[in-house]
Amino acid sequence: MTATNTGEQTPGGRDRPPAPDTMRRALTSDLMRLGRIDSHRGGGISPAAVARGYETAWRIADQWLPLARQRRRATSGSKADRERWDALIKAAARPAQPIGRPSFFGLVELAWSVRDLLRTLRDTEPPCVPVAQVAARIAEAIEDGHYPTGASLSPARIAADRNLPVGSVKLALTDLAERKVVELSATGRARITWPGPTDRPQQIADTLRELIAAGAYPPGAQLPVRPILARNLVCSRPPISAAIRLLIDDGTLICYPGQRPRVRTGHPHTGTKAIVYARAFAQLPDLGGPVDLSDTRIREVVRVTQSWWKARLSPHPATLDHYFAQLVGIARHLMTRAGVPEPCRPAHGDRHQPQERQKRPEAQVHLDSVIARVTVGATSAAQAAPEHRLWRTACFAAAVHDLLKLTEATGGNATRAS
Repeated sequence: MTATNTGEQTPGGRDRPPAPDTMRRALTSDLMRLGRIDSHRGGGISPAAVARGYETAWRIADQWLPLARQRRRATSGSKADRERWDALIKAAARPAQPIGRPSFFGLVELAWSVRDLLRTLRDTEPPCVPVAQVAARIAEAIEDGHYPTGASLSPARIAADRNLPVGSVKLALTDLAERKVVELSATGRARITWPGPTDRPQQIADTLRELIAAGAYPPGAQLPVRPILARNLVCSRPPISAAIRLLIDDGTLICYPGQRPRVRTGHPHTGTKAIVYARAFAQLPDLGGPVDLSDTRIREVVRVTQSWWKARLSPHPATLDHYFAQLVGIARHLMTRAGVPEPCRPAHGDRHQPQERQKRPEAQVHLDSVIARVTVGATSAAQAAPEHRLWRTACFAAAVHDLLKLTEATGGNATRAS
């Protein structure tokens, strides 16, 4: 009997994962082999043939269980996905103790268990979306009002709307039910219980006002395009569009047909609080002791902080405080690396001299904007109510990540023109 090759050998002797198409073909081939094991439905199969069938099924499972355990380790953020892999691995694994006299019905059950394992491996081959990300997309759609509070939806409807696999949607809904975002009926339908888009556009509008007051967007400056604003504010585009309409209505922004919104020239609050936010940021505590400030660790802190908000997880307050303090220390380190001499010094100069600002190098203007986002993000997160702090911290992390990219692109001197 030929063993299935699930990987190639590198020159050093290690397994190299095969290409996705090769992996799918190998899984399909073993699924066909499993189909022949329990094909004698009419009975009459000898005990020796049953024993050989058990051995064949276990041998096939043994080849794929390492990959299944690897997929299980990659399920961070989804309890339902982790439990799925635990059940599949347990059902298909060779038992530690002999099973006694093997039966044909036991063989049928084992073959089905190994089939389930292989089908799941095939269905989760890249570019499959992880279940935690599926849950984040559904939660974002709920918050944006796409699925209103009280609506009852089938997993198939959500999968079709979001272009996602039905199986992943079912697991994601199980995770969201545990977080009280939805309630699941006995038939698997989800009823939306999350409060929904209560004041997200207003919160975004308030944040943009704070950034304008800190000088991130000077008078006459255009706001970034919607995708960049969505990335900076760690939210989707619909609430950003609604927030911009609020700012246009109150006169903070102006918008002409075919152009991006601009900060109204002569707006009385532009840049007035730059030094206030900078001094408040300078007074925030960080971890104080030795901290890993490698670029890899910085990206990991940013990723974890943002993943909590995107998946609507609720870390322990002490854990969130710890990551927030790490971000503060990282931001100060990156400011020094970028050549910002004094955190308390307003980076935007005199707000009453727009002509001088226009003559400043583009790289310096961009750095000033990112620094303003860092100081506003940090101080706003520190002062935010508990229900808003996770989102504010995610916005702060986005600004820290942009500051890291600036220092990387310029070799440490972020004021250097490209």
